[in-house]
Amino acid sequence: MNKAPLALAPEFYAAALDDSPYFRFYDRSPVTRALRDVIPRYLHPGASVLDLGCGNAIGACHLAASGGQDLTYTGIDPDPVVCTWARKVLASLPRERVRGQVLTRTLEEYLGSARPTYDLILSSWAFRCCVDVRRTETHESLTAAIANLLSPGGVLIVGDAFIGSGATDEEIARIRSYHGRLVGERGTGNPVFPPELVERLFTRAGLSRIEHHDVLAVPLGRFLGMPHDRYSLQVFRREAMG
Repeated sequence: MNKAPLALAPEFYAAALDDSPYFRFYDRSPVTRALRDVIPRYLHPGASVLDLGCGNAIGACHLAASGGQDLTYTGIDPDPVVCTWARKVLASLPRERVRGQVLTRTLEEYLGSARPTYDLILSSWAFRCCVDVRRTETHESLTAAIANLLSPGGVLIVGDAFIGSGATDEEIARIRSYHGRLVGERGTGNPVFPPELVERLFTRAGLSRIEHHDVLAVPLGRFLGMPHDRYSLQVFRREAMG
C-alpha cells in the first residue's frame, strides 16, 4: 500500500529543495520517511550535532522539522560549491530550532584539528564519500575516530545506498545509470560500504547498534525495475559512562 507523501514544510525545506532531478519526489522517498521517523527519537533540546558529508545541509532541515530545539549544528563537506549552498540553507532555518556552521573540510582534515564531541552524528548518502571503502587500511582508524567524537550516550545515525543480494547484472547496470543521471557520475562518490561492514566497523569501535532499517533507495524503485536498490539506515550508541 502506498503511503501519502510527507509534508515538507517550506519554512524548513524551501531553501534546500530545488529543481534538480535528485530532489524529484523527495516527499515520497522511503529514505526521507525513514530519516524523519528515526531522527526525532534521538533529539533533545540543546543537543550538538555533526553532519558528516552534509551536502546542501538537508540534514539540518530534517533536524529542524523533526522538532529540534536550540540545536548546535556543524556540517562538513569537501565541496566548496555545495558548502556555499549549505550555509544559505542553514541560515534560512529558524534559529530557535537549529544554528551553527558549515566547514569545507574532508573527514580526515576535520579529524586532524581540535574538535569537540557531539550528542548526535548524522551521515546520510555520504559515508562512502567520507571513508573510501577501497582504502581498507583506513577503515578502523577512521571509524574509531568518528565513534570517539560521540559524547557518552551519544548516537550515530549513518545511512547509505547499497545493492541488495539477488540483483541481476542488468538491474545493477540500471541502478548505476539511474543514479548517474540524478547526480552525475562524479557525484556518486566512492563504491559503497556493505551495511554489514558498517556495522562491524562501528561495533569494533565500541558502539552498540540499536536500530537498523532497510528501505528502497528511490521512490518507485520497484516500478522502475530496481527492487535491489536499497538504503540501509543504522543507529549506533556510545554507552554512557558509569
